[in-house]
Amino acid sequence: MMRRSATFLVRAAALIAAAFGIYWLCIAPHRAAVVEAAVERRTTVAQAVGPQLGAIMARENLRDLDRIGSARRLAVMWYMLYGANCTLMGRWREATDVYTRALRVDQRPEIYFNRGLARLRLGEADGAVADMAAAARFNPFLLEQLDGELRARVTAAAGIK
Repeated sequence: MMRRSATFLVRAAALIAAAFGIYWLCIAPHRAAVVEAAVERRTTVAQAVGPQLGAIMARENLRDLDRIGSARRLAVMWYMLYGANCTLMGRWREATDVYTRALRVDQRPEIYFNRGLARLRLGEADGAVADMAAAARFNPFLLEQLDGELRARVTAAAGIK
């Protein structure tokens, strides 16, 4: 009798562990990816509409991104979307911090470039030039998005002729 109850408890514990494993390794990441795709579409729309409506949409996007954050902390796209929505709301410091965290996951030129733009809005011109120069060393075509003195400074800092 004691042996049966012990066997039952071991099997029940294994089933419960398997259910949690399936949820955390399969279901939660899938749900997070679906939400992230929806936020990506809404972010694109928010960038195209006016600043007031864009900020309203960005607030909702940030709320959704916060909900899935634990399942997507190693996904660079999560950071890029979070930073883009912070930018839409004018939260430049938060955007800079998010892009910095993204660089710990992967070093992509668009992350450096976006962090540089956010730093430029904060008045941190030297840091912005350094970030944009790093992005330009990865992808020199990013320089085409800049003009004037900023383009000259970034080109010089990147060592591009």
